[in-house]
Amino acid sequence: MTPERVESTMRTIHNAITTHLTILDGHPPLEDEWDYESGEGGGISRIWEESSLIERGGVNFSAIHGEALPEAAATQFSIDPDTPFFATGVSLVVHPWNPHVPTIHMNVRYFQAGHRWWFGGGIDLTPYYPVFSEVVAFHRQLKALCESVNADYDTYKRHCDDYFHIRHRGERRGVGGIFFDHLQHDAEAHHALVERLGMSFGALYRPFVEEHRHDPETDDERAFQLYRRGRYVEFNLVYDRGTKFGLQSQGRIESILMSMPATACWRYDWAPDPGTPEDLVQSFYLQPQDWLKVKKPRRAR
Repeated sequence: MTPERVESTMRTIHNAITTHLTILDGHPPLEDEWDYESGEGGGISRIWEESSLIERGGVNFSAIHGEALPEAAATQFSIDPDTPFFATGVSLVVHPWNPHVPTIHMNVRYFQAGHRWWFGGGIDLTPYYPVFSEVVAFHRQLKALCESVNADYDTYKRHCDDYFHIRHRGERRGVGGIFFDHLQHDAEAHHALVERLGMSFGALYRPFVEEHRHDPETDDERAFQLYRRGRYVEFNLVYDRGTKFGLQSQGRIESILMSMPATACWRYDWAPDPGTPEDLVQSFYLQPQDWLKVKKPRRAR
């Protein structure tokens, strides 16, 4: 597996996702091309802000070469800091206006330092007013995707539940998805997984947008969306490895914080009233479930 081949795959994924989001939103993104100041290469950030579908979101591509690892990376990966490295990947986050359309996050990445290399990535869904059948369908698609490249959905689903855990709140960020990291046993198989996931983004997200982008919304629903976005911010700043690594290694701040929502709020000691849709979100949907077997709650849509 050559760095050039992986970079080409990431560029293809980046362009395909940009096309999907442009079609869904109806407007092209702002494109910001940047250079890697500590080495060679750079990236492209494509951003939507206060657009038709997307309140804030974007899709980033990067491919960088360096002669020495940032200190934070060398420590995290237990690698000699003087080792030349190559890193490439695509990451995206979409925060829609309508609280009935879920936020979605996805990333695929490859890292090589000396003779060591690995792939990583994943996708997870954060609905504010989930529909049970749609959550199940999302996970069925992910299981089929994993099976198509002989990947282990059950393991990656469990890793996702474990990773997107807001431990100080005792809840997950959303309804999960799949998450994998440090895959380094079969380059062709891992590359196939990353490529299939990246190119499947449109099929995974489009149904939610088409079904709910024009749903009526209330002020209370918007308030709950902003409240849950506060949890999104908490996770990204406290636990997210990519955000923490980017900040510690003095990475490009605009690209690092692209994942943050445009608006969020925090309410002191707030809890939803029992029996409300918001209560069901927090008591059922934000707890790990076997989405391919769990029974639909009586109060669920």
